[in-house]
Amino acid sequence: MQQYANINIGTEQPENYRKFHNHIVFQTIDDIKEFYEFLSRNDSSTTLMVARGLMNYNYEIYLSISNTLDSIKQLLTLGRINDAFSLIRKYNDAVIMHIYSLIISENEEKLFFDDDYCPYNNIVDKWVCGNKLLIEKGEHKNKDKAYLSEIMKRDKCLFNLIFNKKTNKDYGESRGFGDDNLHYNYWNAFRLNNPKIICYPISLSLLVEADKAIKLLFSIHFSYITLLKPESMVSYDYCNNALDEDESINEDAKNYAASIACEIFEKYVMTYDVKLAEYLANCTFLKFRY
Repeated sequence: MQQYANINIGTEQPENYRKFHNHIVFQTIDDIKEFYEFLSRNDSSTTLMVARGLMNYNYEIYLSISNTLDSIKQLLTLGRINDAFSLIRKYNDAVIMHIYSLIISENEEKLFFDDDYCPYNNIVDKWVCGNKLLIEKGEHKNKDKAYLSEIMKRDKCLFNLIFNKKTNKDYGESRGFGDDNLHYNYWNAFRLNNPKIICYPISLSLLVEADKAIKLLFSIHFSYITLLKPESMVSYDYCNNALDEDESINEDAKNYAASIACEIFEKYVMTYDVKLAEYLANCTFLKFRY
């Protein structure tokens, strides 16, 4: 962001080291990373009839994002803030591309019973097989705008809730700061990879920005998973426990969100935007509280 173009890192403060490593961003990353690990285990029903056979491509995406978040945490711990923000920018791309791929898959599934349906023409299948880009070069002048345009068309109300005036500004700034660190748009990007920066006041401001960016991107991703793949958050524990104990199963049990999904919903989505949380609760069969 522009305010970090000519940063003054301030005076070295040894006590800053403790504040840095106790910052809330590390807990945020742990919580969100654990949730993606849950999704990778729970979303076992999503498969693609690709040329190599059945493939759960969502599993690979969730696992990859979880590992990216782990890398971000490690880099921040080491004081390599420039590298960490470059990976937050990568997380941004992963979120938007995954949402876009879910929308394309949904559109293609609607054509399944058409007489001229051919699974080998599916864009997502070809993408997974490495035979096609999600958006081919030359199809659009700006791929990012093309992704967001398709996402907006899927649910304008949700899109407007997520990308409201404030969020859109935060999203643009977060993406811009990621670009600045990834492409070294400013000389200070090099300074942000010096581990000694941990002992300077500027490091805490940067952790605040990292925490804000990760929470924003996660709220976007969680929202569209709720809309497009709610079954990936269903709890099977309640039914399994009832069967094990030979108890009758509550009729609504199939709609219960897993406990980790309920916790993450309340801790991050509801605190991020109550209106967004209310909209999500009303647009899905999932019950986040039971």
